[in-house]
Amino acid sequence: MPTAIIRKVLLVMPPAVMEVGAAENMYNANHAFNLGLAYLAGLLRQHDFTVSILDCLAEDRFNVRSVENEWQEVGLSNERIIDHIRAFGPDLVGVSIPFSCQHDLAMELIRQIKTAFPDIVLVAGANHVSALPDKIERSWVDYLIIGEGEFALLHLIHALNRSESIERLQGVVSKESTTYHHAPFIQNLDDLPFPAIDLLPLRKLWGSGRRWINMVATRGCVYDCNFCSIHTIMGYPIRRRSIENVIAEIGHWRQIYKIQEIYFEDDNLTTNAKWAKELFRRIAENKFGIRFYARNGIRADSIDKELLILMKAAGFHDFYIAPESGSQQTLDEVIGKRMKLEDCTRAVKLAREVGIGVNAFFVLGFPHETWKDIEATIEYARYLKSLGCERFWLSVATPYPGTRLYNQCLEHGSITEDVDYRKLRVAKSVINNRDFTSAELEAFRNRAMDELNPHPLPVVSTAKKGLSLLINDPSFFLVKLNYKLGVLF
Repeated sequence: MPTAIIRKVLLVMPPAVMEVGAAENMYNANHAFNLGLAYLAGLLRQHDFTVSILDCLAEDRFNVRSVENEWQEVGLSNERIIDHIRAFGPDLVGVSIPFSCQHDLAMELIRQIKTAFPDIVLVAGANHVSALPDKIERSWVDYLIIGEGEFALLHLIHALNRSESIERLQGVVSKESTTYHHAPFIQNLDDLPFPAIDLLPLRKLWGSGRRWINMVATRGCVYDCNFCSIHTIMGYPIRRRSIENVIAEIGHWRQIYKIQEIYFEDDNLTTNAKWAKELFRRIAENKFGIRFYARNGIRADSIDKELLILMKAAGFHDFYIAPESGSQQTLDEVIGKRMKLEDCTRAVKLAREVGIGVNAFFVLGFPHETWKDIEATIEYARYLKSLGCERFWLSVATPYPGTRLYNQCLEHGSITEDVDYRKLRVAKSVINNRDFTSAELEAFRNRAMDELNPHPLPVVSTAKKGLSLLINDPSFFLVKLNYKLGVLF
């Protein structure tokens, strides 16, 4: 192993991989705001390391190139990434692999980095690495980080700089390691400095003119839905930042960047209703003038009228709930949601009473679902729509590594060990089901999305979006126009 002192660290988010014709979806800058790397950078910078972030999608989300007949990569090319590393001159490069669909792309990038810079310490981490550390080719990677990475990476760097053994560092896996130990969960989230979002390419992320950021106020989830991979990194215990700490961060970014929108990434923002109500009350009292979103939704069984009134006062215009299925049996026996459909119905009614928008997430195509089960889900979605639920997102059940669903599918032969990770995405079906094919399920899902969600006249809608884009970001308009013409012809 290299013995040079580590002073400069580069954190890399690899490009995205999409099916041909779908790359336009990645043009939306909301796909790229790497809060995880920003937290890592914030802690390392607090300890006097020089840190840079290279988010390869955010840096060049208009660079689309074919890699196979049906696949495209989106973002910086490997050649440009190598050039960036050469120019920055890091002692350590950390590569994040949050999505399993990035596995092959990321491993090729790692191989090229290590070939070009054999003396650089190369570390890999994030969700996919934590879920399947044995699938990461160790000949190119010096260390893996398993679980929450902030302090694990910091301790690794300190150990290397002091020539100390890393074998007792939890969450750190060396080439020689034969066991995988999860990093200890950070019990006091206030111990973390604010994420170094200033190291993200904010000008490119805000190309549309909106100034927005992502935030988290909590980590972990006490629930155990079979398709959710949150536990891979964050575990089951819910840890909450102090309300003072969250308010201070909102005010910090509002003062520096005049932020207009904040997206909470929490999986359990309102599970502790008392804490959540106080948070929303404090946000409202500060009159930030910011629009807030709970991107991953809130638990319907945590909702009461007071909570929704406070959310609205804080600046939430709407929110999502997640019934997941229209079958209580599927919720109880398949998903393990630990929630009643009556809670979702009540939440929609309360939202309409308070005057705040409400939307819903559903999941279709679990291994033992029948057409009758799926139709029950759509029928329940229609019922919520009749009550005033506004928008719906239907996902296809996806067996992400690290989930109970993944293990169940392997056990029952619904997927195989050699499943193409690139196909693990929420609109694709990879689960073998005796009642329907993947193509049939995807077609049904797309029809149901069209039925449930309101659509303006296509020509009028397209013209309005195009005109707005042409005015606000003419270069982006030309990129999208060229892309559409390329796909068409």
